[in-house]
Amino acid sequence: MSAAVEQVAGGFSSAVIQRLVDKTMDFLGINYNLSHATEELLTKLRTSLIMVKAITEVADNKLIINTSLTKWLRELHSAGYEAEDVLDIFDCHEIVAGKRKVSELISSSVRTLKSLIVPDESMKMLECVVQKLDHLCATSNTFVELMKQSNLNTMKEAGMPGETTSRVPVDVKVFGRDEVLELVLKIILGSSGSEPEPSSVRAKLGARNCIGGVDVIPIVGMSGVGKTTLAQVIYSNGNVKSHFKQRAWVYVSKDFSMKRTLQEVLRSFKGNASSFDYPDSLEMIVNNIQSVTQHDGRFLLVLDSVWDEMCAQWNVLLTAIAREVPGSVVLVTTQSKRVANTIATMRPIPLAPLPWESFWSAFQHYAFGTIDVAVENNQTLLLIGEQIAKKLQGLPLAAKVMGNLLRSRLTVDKWRSILESDWWDLNEVLCEILPYMGISYQDLQPRQRQRFAFCSIFPENYLFDKDRLVNMWISHDLIEKSESDDTRLEDIGSKLFDELVERSFFQATFDKKTYTMHDLVRALAIGVSSYECFFHKETSHRAPPTVRHLSVQVSNQLHIHELNKYKNVRTILLFGHCDSNAICDVVDIMLANSRSIRVLDLSHLEVLTNMLPNIASLRKLRFLDLSFTRVSNLRNFPCNLQVLYLRGYSRDTIPHSINKLANLRHLYVDATTLSLIPSIGQLSQLQELENFSAGKTNGFMINELKNMHELSGKLCISNIHIIKNTHEAMVANMIEKKHLEALELNGGNVSKDVLEGLQPHSNLQELTIKGYGASSFPSWMLQARIFTKLHSLHVGNCRLVAVLPPFRNFPSLKHLTVDNLPSVKHVDGTSFGFLGSLEDLKVSSMTSWIDWSHAEDDHGPLLPQVKSLREVDVLGCPDILTELSDKSSRQDEQGVLHLTNLVTDVSLLNGNSFLPSVRVLRIFYLETLQFTPEEEKWFEQLISVEKIEFVYCYFLQRLPSTLSRLTSLKVLDIRDTQLVSMEGVVPQNLQELVMNGLCTVKENYFKPGGSDWSYCCHVPYIRINGKTVQNLSINAASSSSSHQN
Repeated sequence: MSAAVEQVAGGFSSAVIQRLVDKTMDFLGINYNLSHATEELLTKLRTSLIMVKAITEVADNKLIINTSLTKWLRELHSAGYEAEDVLDIFDCHEIVAGKRKVSELISSSVRTLKSLIVPDESMKMLECVVQKLDHLCATSNTFVELMKQSNLNTMKEAGMPGETTSRVPVDVKVFGRDEVLELVLKIILGSSGSEPEPSSVRAKLGARNCIGGVDVIPIVGMSGVGKTTLAQVIYSNGNVKSHFKQRAWVYVSKDFSMKRTLQEVLRSFKGNASSFDYPDSLEMIVNNIQSVTQHDGRFLLVLDSVWDEMCAQWNVLLTAIAREVPGSVVLVTTQSKRVANTIATMRPIPLAPLPWESFWSAFQHYAFGTIDVAVENNQTLLLIGEQIAKKLQGLPLAAKVMGNLLRSRLTVDKWRSILESDWWDLNEVLCEILPYMGISYQDLQPRQRQRFAFCSIFPENYLFDKDRLVNMWISHDLIEKSESDDTRLEDIGSKLFDELVERSFFQATFDKKTYTMHDLVRALAIGVSSYECFFHKETSHRAPPTVRHLSVQVSNQLHIHELNKYKNVRTILLFGHCDSNAICDVVDIMLANSRSIRVLDLSHLEVLTNMLPNIASLRKLRFLDLSFTRVSNLRNFPCNLQVLYLRGYSRDTIPHSINKLANLRHLYVDATTLSLIPSIGQLSQLQELENFSAGKTNGFMINELKNMHELSGKLCISNIHIIKNTHEAMVANMIEKKHLEALELNGGNVSKDVLEGLQPHSNLQELTIKGYGASSFPSWMLQARIFTKLHSLHVGNCRLVAVLPPFRNFPSLKHLTVDNLPSVKHVDGTSFGFLGSLEDLKVSSMTSWIDWSHAEDDHGPLLPQVKSLREVDVLGCPDILTELSDKSSRQDEQGVLHLTNLVTDVSLLNGNSFLPSVRVLRIFYLETLQFTPEEEKWFEQLISVEKIEFVYCYFLQRLPSTLSRLTSLKVLDIRDTQLVSMEGVVPQNLQELVMNGLCTVKENYFKPGGSDWSYCCHVPYIRINGKTVQNLSINAASSSSSHQN
């Protein structure tokens, strides 16, 4: 792969050096009583690092093709890691005499210096690394001269247009984009507003006001998905040429320049006329452009490959081009979702990889051309080609490049050889594709490049969990923050990951909880990190000695003892399965050879039955995963652990001493197990604690929460009735937990005093109160403008409460649930008028509720003031139900139709004019529901429905066959029915199928190999009885939606 990757510019050595500079400065800045020799060496180290840092910052943004320069950079990169390893040794507890922080017992005015005692061996290591850096600094002038002499133009060397240009790409053939093409043409040809149909299309796409009446339509997708090709087809369309008197095409350089871009716009408008005297001043360029557009009328401008740099100046650019030229269109192609959302005047148009049939047609076009595939030998090639095509994941660029490669090698043996290889690892393929993929990589900052490169150690088709990956980044100090910033590293890392998603390096799966990385993106990551990241498997080549991050595909065929060669690694991840106990011994040797290891994942290694001896001595280990191993003596965890995974271990096997890990930020065990760890309050840095059961004994009392200020996410505190009074409740210090997003307070007949003392922080977004025993709520729920961020409130099982809290105090409230409040008789409906964001209201088991008051002058329908309300569910409120009965059998204004047990015959709704606009259909508690042929036809009227739910329809055995014709249906949710078959029911466009409450026998019908699997296997996301059966990425689902293996 190396030859191809050399065509991609962009390193991250400066990130490594900068991190080392910071650490060296820390050592020299702290009040250590350093020996003269130690201080002198550290000062030399700092001087050398600062000298080479400036060079690496330049080199990181160049295409280095000179082997001497590459070698120099790799040596510098490696020396940087060696120096950091030495500083890690200095930082270990057994080296530092005492803690860094001055003892609280010593007065701040009498601070004593700490002695840094460095053993001779460590001093020699430091001397060695300083000598290496001195040597590299001595040759740096040669390096600079070589840089000046070399042609380092990144894009030109890679065969890509590097500068902004108005050159229109050559004509190409487009496959599988008919629907998108038709949609865009409808929009842009109707942009003048004269045609009603395109105007309605624009409205559906969320069209909004725009500068000068110009529509901006972004086409967004990962590299190689066909954005430029589609834009070119639109640009060259005959109707488009007739509709727009002026057309211009500009490829936008990553190094955005306002002046250069406007020059190219003008050049394209002028038809690239060489005789035209192009002005040099920005003002003159703008005047010339506006003269052209205002004279000739509406125009079409294609801005190809737009990056973030343009966003800051977008309005200035658009105003310069289009001053009151209504009906004009700017078509933008970009890989960045952030760019698309920033500049769009309507919803961006996403391009996913091609569905199978279209992709297969494209692949055959490039692989065979006019060759007769009916010939016997070509039939064999066709079968092999189909297997190759299935591995390409629907990417048009891959079809073109691989197809052309195969076409030049029309023999069965050569095609089989390609089939048996990793297609993305073929040098001929990468040389064609990676320069395109590399543009998005080059646009990243060096530290973000390093974070992306780290992802190369995960296997293909790996499902990335954002939090897990961010924790690994933090463990390697790959996330930094300024001293003045109090944002947590996890929150910064989450935003950095989201940036990679926005730039199409990752694709979200349908459950929105995990992410995938396309094989080509992974190939790019492997290429740019090959000297420090390595994925070892049976067929691996020898890894370079500079490898720092290692993952291993273990198997029974793997030559385990080959792993002994790896030293000085910082990451070890194991994947796969191995029955040999020898793997444990080999890993322990690797740990002994890698004293600076920070991330260790041994999860699912079932042969691991005892704690590896060398784990305890890994002073820099921060991330450890032992989930689903069989260690019987969990103990001796390294004291600096920040992240610990112990999933699959029961509460009896988790040692109580785990509460001594004072630096632990994340402990992933079963929620119940976590809540039973005694004295958990000692883990003051812990960020997740889903459940805490207040007890009466030491170690489990509510005061354990006192110092746990870092808790985030959701926390449920149960048994709060155990708490005696307000003072004891206040000890929990809930009001200081500013990172908590959701809080549930649960108990039995809880007193008002106790709830008063559990007031949460004003940042809270979700609040649930259950089992409250007083008649009125605590003062903090009655005060205005405290919980301005609260968007979800659930009050339940509060039997004595007679008056609901004033909901006007929660202006951001979107979701309100009130259940089992039997003492409430009257509800002040006027309070809801202040809830401008309320989307759903659920009320149940309020048996005494008899009145919903309106404003004095309001005699209209229920809740007329709440414009945002989308859903109202009322159950078990007999005296108020008559007022709400029309809600159970008609659509609300936002397109949700509820059918509850008040409706006995769905055919009674036939002919209702609102049915074609219904987006969500919910059918609840129709226990005897069976569909007659007439009722099945009723569903055909739901031409806009996107989601259908069947809930508690206990005797329903078969769904209406007419569901298969609902092309707009995306989600089908079935709960607690007697469903026996899905034959002929599931529409081809369905994206999500959820079935719960099925018996084991019927559950197996709908799983792979089951009798009904073939009827639903095309659905990207399938979840049955709480277990995910299928979860394809959004892009992968699109490419396979019409193809079944």
